[in-house]
Amino acid sequence: MKEYPAKLIYADSESCADLYYATGFFAPDPFLYLKEGGTHGESHMVVSALEIDRARRTAHVDHIHDWDDVRTSCKKDDPDKCGKITDLIASFLRSCAVGMVETPADFPLYIADQLRHRSVGVNPVEGSFWPERAIKKDDEIAAIETALEITGKGMQAGVDLLHRAEIGEDGWLYHKGEKLTSEMVRAKINSTLVKLGATPHHTIVSGGAQGADPHEEGRGPLPANQPIIMDVFPRVEKTGYWGDMTRTVCRGTAPERVKKAWEAVRQGQEIAFSMLCAGVSGKAVHEAITDYFTQEGFPTGPTEDGRQGGFFHGTGHGLGLEIHEAPRVSRVDQKLEAGHVVTVEPGLYYPDMGGVRIEDVVVIENGGCRNLTTFPKFLEV
Repeated sequence: MKEYPAKLIYADSESCADLYYATGFFAPDPFLYLKEGGTHGESHMVVSALEIDRARRTAHVDHIHDWDDVRTSCKKDDPDKCGKITDLIASFLRSCAVGMVETPADFPLYIADQLRHRSVGVNPVEGSFWPERAIKKDDEIAAIETALEITGKGMQAGVDLLHRAEIGEDGWLYHKGEKLTSEMVRAKINSTLVKLGATPHHTIVSGGAQGADPHEEGRGPLPANQPIIMDVFPRVEKTGYWGDMTRTVCRGTAPERVKKAWEAVRQGQEIAFSMLCAGVSGKAVHEAITDYFTQEGFPTGPTEDGRQGGFFHGTGHGLGLEIHEAPRVSRVDQKLEAGHVVTVEPGLYYPDMGGVRIEDVVVIENGGCRNLTTFPKFLEV
C-alpha cells in the first residue's frame, strides 16, 4: 500500500464543486475520483459507459476508467463481493494500492463505513477539501466576470420592466393594465439569464415591507415609491461559476428614510472597498460598516416587535464554483488573501421601512481590491 493517503470523492459534479474543480467534468450522476497521495500522485476517474467517451474528451485527469472494467477485475478477486458500489470502490482502491483516503466532510457515511469494514482508512477533512480553491486563478476570475456580465443583463431586464411600469393612484405598480408583481419581474430576469446561458436560482424581487427579510424572494404586487430589492445570482452553464449582484430601486419617489438608508449602504460599501486588501481581517471590515451605520442612525438589534433590524448579516462571502464559499467577510476573524473573490453586500432592514441592500463582487489584491461588477447604482427609476 502507498505511504501517503489519497483523496477520494464519490458524488455528482453538478452539485459537488470540489469534484468539478478536480476534474473539469460535469455529470448529473455520481462518479468516483481518486487522487493518489504524494507529490507526484496521479488522478483517476471511474465513470459509467454512458459517460466514458465524453469524460475522455473533456476531463482533466490522468486516467479514466469504466465501472464495467472495475467490476470485471473485482469478480476475479472475489466473485461473491461485487454487487454493491462499495465493493467496486474497495476493489478499485486495492488495484491502486491505496489503503488510506481523505474525503470531503460530506462524503457518504454508508460508503465510508463499508470501506472501513474492508480495512480502508477513511479520514474526513474538516473545512475546505481543496483549500487552493479559495485563491482564484486568472481564468477563474475571467469566468466570474463573465457571470457578472450576464447577471447585469438580467438585472437590467428587471430594472427596465420596473421603469416601464405605471404608478397607480392606489399606490401599486401597473404593467399593461394589471398590477406588476414580484413574480412577473422575476420571470423577466430569469428568462433573460436563461437566454444568455445561465441558470437562475431563487432570484429575489422583494418590495416594500417584504424586503425587511433579506432572503424573502418576494411575492404579489409591487408597491410604488417603496424600496424593491433585486438580488440576482445565476450559475453559468458552460463554466459552473456564479454571478451575484444586488440592487435596491424605487419606481417613483423614495421616502426620505429610504434615501438616507440607501446612501448609508452605498457609503458602507465604499468603506469596505477602501479597507479590503490582502492581509486585512474581514471582521475589521464588517465592524467598521456596522459602526458607521450606527453613527448614521441605523442601529442593529431587535425592533419593538421582536424582529431583526439593522445590519444583521455578514458583509460578504466567497464566490466561485459555489454561491457561498470561503472566505467570509463577517464577525469571524478571517484574514483575506490576494486572489480571494468576495461579495460586498451591506444592507439595512427594518419592518416599517423594508430593506436596502447593494452588492458588488471584488477580487482581493495586494494593496487593495478590484471591483468586478460594472452595473451602475441608482435608487429611483
